[in-house]
Amino acid sequence: MKRIYTIILAAVSLLSVISCTDDMMESLSDIKNRIVNLEAMVSKINDYYASASKIVAALEDHDMIKSITPVKNNSAYLVTFASGQTLTLIQGIDGISPNLGIRKYEDGLYYWTVQYGAEEPQWLLSSLGLKIRASGLTPQMKIEDGWWQYSYDGGGTWTRLCKATGEAGSSVFKNISISDSFVTFTLSTGGVFQIPTEAYFKRLIDRCNAINMELETASELLADIDTTLAVKSITQIMEDEEVVGYKLLLNNGKELEIRSGKDGVPFTFAIKKDYDDWLDYWTIKIGDGDFNWMYKANGEKALASSMSGSPMLSVRDTLDGFYYVYSFYPDIDKYQWLRDPEGNLVSANPISQSVMFKAVAVGPESVTLTLADDQVVSIPLYYEKTPSISFTAPAGVTYDALKFLYSEISPNTTYEVKYTVKDAPAGLQIEAIGLDGANVTGLTKAISGTTITGAITFTTPAAFSDPSGTTRVLVFLTWGGHVIMQVLEFKNGI
Repeated sequence: MKRIYTIILAAVSLLSVISCTDDMMESLSDIKNRIVNLEAMVSKINDYYASASKIVAALEDHDMIKSITPVKNNSAYLVTFASGQTLTLIQGIDGISPNLGIRKYEDGLYYWTVQYGAEEPQWLLSSLGLKIRASGLTPQMKIEDGWWQYSYDGGGTWTRLCKATGEAGSSVFKNISISDSFVTFTLSTGGVFQIPTEAYFKRLIDRCNAINMELETASELLADIDTTLAVKSITQIMEDEEVVGYKLLLNNGKELEIRSGKDGVPFTFAIKKDYDDWLDYWTIKIGDGDFNWMYKANGEKALASSMSGSPMLSVRDTLDGFYYVYSFYPDIDKYQWLRDPEGNLVSANPISQSVMFKAVAVGPESVTLTLADDQVVSIPLYYEKTPSISFTAPAGVTYDALKFLYSEISPNTTYEVKYTVKDAPAGLQIEAIGLDGANVTGLTKAISGTTITGAITFTTPAAFSDPSGTTRVLVFLTWGGHVIMQVLEFKNGI
């Protein structure tokens, strides 16, 4: 019996040892799996922070987003920047403690923060007590000896944050919102920043180029307007099936694109006379304010002349968005911020509205432009006319206008026929050639606007072959590939 009891006791002990070993192995397996999961979580958290750092660096480097595409079943975004850099961005997950985030400081730059539980975020500090730039070295996280630790020098030194009692938060970005103009990042620690899309920036630049063209051509128009300036052709500018302006081709070859002004335009320009010196200067009106003088980078009022040039607009971005700047020739690189009367920067927008003209009206005989300061300029419509030429007979000579025939001409005699050309186009050439013994010896020409006057001098032949014969002078008008010929016939009067 004793022997049987010993055998039973040994069997029970063996089963107990086996059971404990199984429990211990199961516990070790759980610990191993947990370590693997922690390592994967820490690696993912470090990837989140590296992506967030790149986003902030792109913001501070004034980079733009070329495209952003949902990937991984819409759980992440593939972001491509105008600079060519790409990254995969994942909206973070909420954690227990700690939670690294990003916050804008009063210097306009972004720095790393740390948040413990429900406490307010604090600045993440280096060993020297300095804030750590979010666009600089990315903090790395790890768990060691039961503590969450971070390094800001690539793993060279580590600093404890708190006990590793739960998963660390990685929600740097609480939300990511995408539009055609901006990608908006809402930070989990508070605050919002935007990175513009490349397409939006291009629309802003196109708008500035349109404004600059309008200012330049309007300046030239006001400076060059005279009795010879006319509108050669008109083309409507359509937007959303609405006529918003016109393209005017002038007879001097310049093309002027003019849009009708609308309410709510952020700024308008005008050229006004300073009655202290009777010179014209550029002015600007912001919103519904008054027109004020514009100044060059050296502090001088901007003269509205070819020496000063027209205002040149462009856009510059701060970390808060895009704003207009302006400059003048020759200080093309010395931009000045465009500000309203309260000193606020004027926000840039790509809306196509006129900044120089209130209205454009096309009439039966002219185009009337109403400028921003209510000045009205009318430009006549250009009608291309065929030039005409008329002649005045020399004294004592009979002229038949229906036959272009001159009578009572003597042989071997010099005559002068005066002429007048009306509606002469630019570059008109006048030539005269003698036939049947006539010899052209001179041609004078005087131009006054579209009228040309002068005289043709020629000598008749020494003898006419027929007592009732004639001699001729051919007159040619040549312009732009066109030719008109007039034949002047002179009949022997002896």
